Amino acid sequence: MDERVALLTLVCRSRWFSSMSTEELKLYLLLLVSTVRIGEEGQIVWEVVKRGLGESLTVEKIGRLGEALGRHGLARVRVTYPPEVGGRERGDAAPVVYSTVFGLERLRGPASRGRRRGREKGDG
Repeated sequence: MDERVALLTLVCRSRWFSSMSTEELKLYLLLLVSTVRIGEEGQIVWEVVKRGLGESLTVEKIGRLGEALGRHGLARVRVTYPPEVGGRERGDAAPVVYSTVFGLERLRGPASRGRRRGREKGDG
């Protein structure tokens, strides 16, 4: 099974899945499908991220969403501006989004919803 499918399956079965915001989930899916290799940093074009998360997206918002994904050990997100504009916001320069989607070994938090103690499969 592809590692991305295994990651998504585990994340969807995790206990904190339901506590993640829609935007956090959207960003994670975007990062997951965009990554070339799990565990290696890649780059995503700002316009692609905006199309996925909405036109009102800001660098600060991506930072907050990235921090949430980082707390769970899902991904690291870093947003910078191109060196030709001095590495900071200027004019119409689009930011650059770098991300690393972590493998299964980096996940933090409850990994599985699993059966509750005292209940067997088939118990009502």
